[in-house]
Amino acid sequence: MSRSSEPRVPVTVLEAVADYFKIFAETSRLQILQCLRNGPMNVMELGEETGLGQANLSKHLKVMTQAGILTRQPKGTSAYYEIVDPLVFEFCELACAQIGDRLQQQADTFLRAAALQSRESAVKKNTKA
Repeated sequence: MSRSSEPRVPVTVLEAVADYFKIFAETSRLQILQCLRNGPMNVMELGEETGLGQANLSKHLKVMTQAGILTRQPKGTSAYYEIVDPLVFEFCELACAQIGDRLQQQADTFLRAAALQSRESAVKKNTKA
């Protein structure tokens, strides 16, 4: 018997979801998305903004275009890339918020531990005196 009454998602769909999320597992791709947030850019503009080399940039743009996150629109001698899936920003914002919350919790824990250690050191000094 199944623990859940909801149907299981087929493995092929889970693989497609995993492939989609791999796009976000690369810092360079996140840089590209950040640049394209303000509108379409060509490879030269993206290279100037990100500091990535043209070959590396082209590789990432191809992967992101094939994943359906970006579109490529030829204009004259250039091609402009644009985000077609606005959900990418929601994913990024959710991830950033979650990471920020976790870092804040870690900082709070560290500060509490440091304060406790400081008080314990003060008590030890006072008892030795």
